[in-house]
Amino acid sequence: MADSGGNSEEQIRSVDDQIRGLDDQIRRVHEQIRLVEEKIERLEEEINRCPSDEERKLLRGKEALLRGEKAQLRDEKAQLRDEKSQILQRRDLGTEYEWLVQKVVPPTRSSRAGVYPSSSSHARMWLPVRVEHWDVMNEIEEFLESADRRRRVFRMAVTAFTQDTRLEEKHENHHIAFILGEMVSFMQKKEPQCNLHFKSEFIILSKRKGGNDGIGSSEGASSSAMVDVYSGSPRADFVITLREKNALVFEVKNEGLGSDGDDPWFLHRVWTDCSCTSGEGRCGFAVCGITPSHGEKIIRCISQLYEYMVLCKVGYGVLTDARNWYLFKRDNDGCLKISAGITASAEPPRVLAALSYLVHAAAVDNSEFGDPTGNGQFPLVHEAAPSEHSDESSDDDINDRTFTARVRQNMSSSGKRRSERHSSGGAQLALEDVPAEDLNLKKAGGVISSEGWSGCVVNGRLHGQLVALKFAHLGTERAEALLKEVVAYTKMEKLWGVFVPRLIGYGTTNNGRVVFIATELIDGVELGEVAVTREVETAALEALAAVHACGLLHGDVSLSNIMVVWGKKPTVRILDFGFSCITSNKKLQEAERVRLKRLFFTHGGAVGEEANDARYPCILPC
Repeated sequence: MADSGGNSEEQIRSVDDQIRGLDDQIRRVHEQIRLVEEKIERLEEEINRCPSDEERKLLRGKEALLRGEKAQLRDEKAQLRDEKSQILQRRDLGTEYEWLVQKVVPPTRSSRAGVYPSSSSHARMWLPVRVEHWDVMNEIEEFLESADRRRRVFRMAVTAFTQDTRLEEKHENHHIAFILGEMVSFMQKKEPQCNLHFKSEFIILSKRKGGNDGIGSSEGASSSAMVDVYSGSPRADFVITLREKNALVFEVKNEGLGSDGDDPWFLHRVWTDCSCTSGEGRCGFAVCGITPSHGEKIIRCISQLYEYMVLCKVGYGVLTDARNWYLFKRDNDGCLKISAGITASAEPPRVLAALSYLVHAAAVDNSEFGDPTGNGQFPLVHEAAPSEHSDESSDDDINDRTFTARVRQNMSSSGKRRSERHSSGGAQLALEDVPAEDLNLKKAGGVISSEGWSGCVVNGRLHGQLVALKFAHLGTERAEALLKEVVAYTKMEKLWGVFVPRLIGYGTTNNGRVVFIATELIDGVELGEVAVTREVETAALEALAAVHACGLLHGDVSLSNIMVVWGKKPTVRILDFGFSCITSNKKLQEAERVRLKRLFFTHGGAVGEEANDARYPCILPC
């Protein structure tokens, strides 16, 4: 590539044009495949109606030719995709400096006023003693100025990521994962001695009172201790490791960590200026122009990331909603420093430079980060009531914010532990306490899955039947999600064993401290691990339609939440209703159906162009 910036830009535009041309060719070939499939279907109908063996033979010959044509078109489509992949791999931005000042384009989001960042009301084991401003911008600029401006070895891929309309979804975690992947590749070239890697959905196995150190050590543990481990392990969205040791923790939120403009927020002031009392009539959240409810959510986000940094024994972290980025740094005295917000839309762009600097800072910092010598307190927030702008479904009463308090009140009564709440239909949902021993947890190799948001899914036996069990500590977001699943399953009772697993039981365990749900153990594999056939596609769409007919929106349609079962009709089961919404909104149901078809399309299934219809959103407001 030529040295001049103008020639670099011209070559980048030329490569982008090649990629767009290949995308057009891929779409045309896909349309040809669809037309051929329609012809094949019409021929099959003709063959079934044809009374003459001779005519059927001729028609079958035409069908064979069409199937051959379809196979050739599929090969052509695969070749075009390979060609596009090779071009993307060869595409070169230029110098190290030019890579660092790329503009990061956040995922497209609909504009919604008053959206707060997702946060948990779970009590934290660790809170900072004090929170201060981290004036790190000069250090980032020095790091940027020292970048190589001559060698041209770094690819441009971050900005292009959000321009690929065929992506199945564009929410924050996928976007951050892509950026981290590019940054890891970049820093491995810059500082190869660091042995840099990153992990997503990182389970932090921490020692808790009454628990043990981790899932792997549960062979000799009691059932109660095992439940504590399965329900109590927090999950960091991303953890970066340096020299095989944890170095940085990333916590990703939905929205609400910055204003609509480019003005940065000084997030430390949300914590330090918040010392409200009911008689003052003012709140320090005014410094960011936000409500006390919004401020409390941000404080909980800060405390969550700080606790994860302590538990992972790291000194650096990042809090982001993909538009606004905050760098965190802590010491062993309990002091937490937070940078001013770095916005993705700012000019000049600084997101990649800031992240790369933070990795560099962690790499050269030889400090040992352990438990802080002191523990702080959660700031006092006056009138931090839930907002009317909550992005959760308003017609799903699982979101009742007083539920946790009422459950605890019911649980404190003497005798058999039982809590009750009113479901949306007016009936009471009773949570009976079941001894951990009666769940018959499998002590060796019992974890079915540990990848999803819901935590570990574990083998057990309840009422004499093999079950898949999920656990969550009472009063946490995950516990609310499990109770959402119970409500959803009760509304779908006629689908049990047909399109969804049977609900075997639910309640609390460990003396009412942990919520659990037990469903039928499914013998099958996740949809993402098998080839998608037309039979599987049809069954999955029928299953989703049946869920919608029960007045539910799944809320988290993904290949990992659909199981292909062996030797049964229908061939699929839909799982995990923790994000479900009680609604009969036809537009949202259609959007969810189109999202499922888009997943088939990206996974190599045979669906039409409807899957790419821009009228339907990828992210559903559940």
